Amino acid sequence: MSFKPVLIAPFKTGLDTDIEPWLAPPDSFRKLDNIHIRHGYLQKRLGYRLFGELTKLGDATDAVMGITQYIKSDGTKTTLAFNRRRAYSFNSGTYVFLELDGANIFSGDEYDFVWSANWQSGGGTNRLYFTNGKSGTPVAAPTLDGIRYYDEAVSLTNTKEFNPTLNATDLLVGAKLIFSLGQRLVVLNTEESTSGAAANNRPQRARWCAKQNPDDWNDVTAGGGGFADAATGDQIVSARALQNQIIVFFTNSVWKLVPTPDPNRAFKWQKINSFRACDGKMATTGYDRYVLAYGVRGATATDGVETRRIDQKITDFTVDEINVAEFQKVFCERSYANTRSWTLYNDTATVSNENNKALIIDEDSSAFSTYSIDINCLGHGNLTKDYALDDFTVANDLDLSLNDFGDETLFSYFWQDNQEIFLGGDVDGNIYVMETDGDDNGSSISSTFTTNAWNPFQEQGREAQLSYIDLYIDTDVKTIGILEFYKDTDSAPYTSQSFDFLPNLDFISTIVNATTTNPVNINSPKHGRTTGDNIYIYGVDGMTDVNSGEAGGEYTVTVVDGNNFTLDGIDGTAFSEYTSGGAIYLRQFYRTKTWKRVYGGGIGFEHRIKYTSTGIDKPFRILGYKPYFKPRGDRTIN
Repeated sequence: MSFKPVLIAPFKTGLDTDIEPWLAPPDSFRKLDNIHIRHGYLQKRLGYRLFGELTKLGDATDAVMGITQYIKSDGTKTTLAFNRRRAYSFNSGTYVFLELDGANIFSGDEYDFVWSANWQSGGGTNRLYFTNGKSGTPVAAPTLDGIRYYDEAVSLTNTKEFNPTLNATDLLVGAKLIFSLGQRLVVLNTEESTSGAAANNRPQRARWCAKQNPDDWNDVTAGGGGFADAATGDQIVSARALQNQIIVFFTNSVWKLVPTPDPNRAFKWQKINSFRACDGKMATTGYDRYVLAYGVRGATATDGVETRRIDQKITDFTVDEINVAEFQKVFCERSYANTRSWTLYNDTATVSNENNKALIIDEDSSAFSTYSIDINCLGHGNLTKDYALDDFTVANDLDLSLNDFGDETLFSYFWQDNQEIFLGGDVDGNIYVMETDGDDNGSSISSTFTTNAWNPFQEQGREAQLSYIDLYIDTDVKTIGILEFYKDTDSAPYTSQSFDFLPNLDFISTIVNATTTNPVNINSPKHGRTTGDNIYIYGVDGMTDVNSGEAGGEYTVTVVDGNNFTLDGIDGTAFSEYTSGGAIYLRQFYRTKTWKRVYGGGIGFEHRIKYTSTGIDKPFRILGYKPYFKPRGDRTIN
């Protein structure tokens, strides 16, 4: 009987860890790290590169705690960022973040992420209100925490404390969350001070300003400000705006704050259900039709009517993978350009208590995957300058040449005026452009996936032999993959094969050494070349200078003997030492799609493969794979 091919494509399932491996869909994975699913194919994630740095304060307060945009009256934007103590604005002329206020404005700790909301009015008042969620100190000098705002029409270099009067005796001195809704500023989980006394926390309270007037919060005057307390003993944890309402997550229930036609009671509370859906201030994401939330019980979506689980494929993820003790660091944000949802978290497998992983949802297929990435928070920013190729100079801190760009990432370095950029901040005060370039600010990206189990003859009660697997890939000049084959419940692979991502270039022979001499000598056993022949070289590690590029790199050789030849005119005395790999070919690399065959051969009642790839600027895209099976024996036990 010939081998039976089983085509597995396109990929839509992603991580699927909550059912037995042999019952899972064939396009699902037990592990999918630093890889995402996009339009039905597997793709290694892009990296990040430095966008700017916040002033180093010399201790743990350097951590980036928020990234946002201030919207001006003409629609242009300024990127603002925050660490645990201070605020910064981005100056695209000097390409640096400038410290605002010249002093500390926060006294936050590792969980006090900064929440912000833009207020725009027809009268020309444009402010970015923000808070770290802590109660302010309006009678202290200097004042710290509470609510503040940034208004470039008032000052380019300072923020302003915001403590509006609520009535004859009370001040609003803080809030956990801020929204702009229905021409009103709305704050949730408030801190309120009476006659200068210590603040009282109102954990069930929503409070709002007068319509079109963020400075009027008077709750006594008709048509002014007002408040409403939800009828629960639960406390507000997080919230997101959904169309004309706010979905609010309490400690053990979900509510919505909806507008009313009564100007003296602008909003009212409506309970959706009693469910613990969220356990972190930043652990929510807003969509057009629902709000996504993460809690220790799982991931849920709320549409204003009901709350339901959306993590049926990974229902144990938040318990098994996220460090529950650090759940307050869970941070959600959407990458609009790539229709991808990010959830940063600290995993249970590491000693560090900082965010080091991300759960990724592809919004087109709803497929889950993970990234290993040391980013503390996410946000969106922009440049107010239209960068072109001539701007990539030392003076602009963009000292890059065309050789520094991979073909797949060149356009990631070109920004239009006010183009929105997806940004991430780390615990050391660095802010990066996310989803760009082929490395993490110069560091290699390692990626891996492990499939669920396969056996097309299981229903017949028969074992299967996996002879080989064909992978349909996009070609790449640098990438090397390693494929490990597993059978049954074995924890060790029975074979492991490496393969390149090159198309058919008429392979000649492998390279086992190269010398840093003038000219370079290539040791390639039984190469069969004749002096004057032209060749191409790909896949060399260490002495990467000898690899032929996509734009050329044809060499003329002079034969030394049957195992050695030199590269005419190539002086290798300044090259790095050869370490491993490489081969010689007759033809130049070209971009296409191709099948690559990797051999296994094992016999068992279930089969799975593990793919691994690492390196800088070594992307891959796998569009499908086709394992070839043959039935063997009559039993399905090991």
